[in-house]
Amino acid sequence: MTRPRFRTLPHGADLRVAVWGANEEELIRNAVAAADTLALGTLPRLAAREWVPIVPWPAGLQSRLVRAVNEALFQLYARHALTVGFELGPRSARLAIAPLPPGRKPELEVKAATYHDLCPRRRARRLAALITLDV
Repeated sequence: MTRPRFRTLPHGADLRVAVWGANEEELIRNAVAAADTLALGTLPRLAAREWVPIVPWPAGLQSRLVRAVNEALFQLYARHALTVGFELGPRSARLAIAPLPPGRKPELEVKAATYHDLCPRRRARRLAALITLDV
């Protein structure tokens, strides 16, 4: 994976993250990486062990962003697996996951990505979005 493109922004009680990418797939990949990085602090370099489909895969970009981030968070907290890749198909998507190393656990509990002020848009040949994460 290329270096994720995101930055955290000040927000009252939650975490707000600005993410961007050249296309929809890269935007979603960077949003997932942002949520995992905020939860873990630093991301270990791991090789994918399995691919997990995101089912159901929604139609709109807002729903796709929230769904992919929330699925990655589920994998992290429930299955102790880190998302190390993301692939977007014509009508589907999937996450590449790898087990967390023994003894490694999240430093911060990120409950979910929300729709709050989520408004993806195209700016200067790239997609950008502000994502609010409930902590």
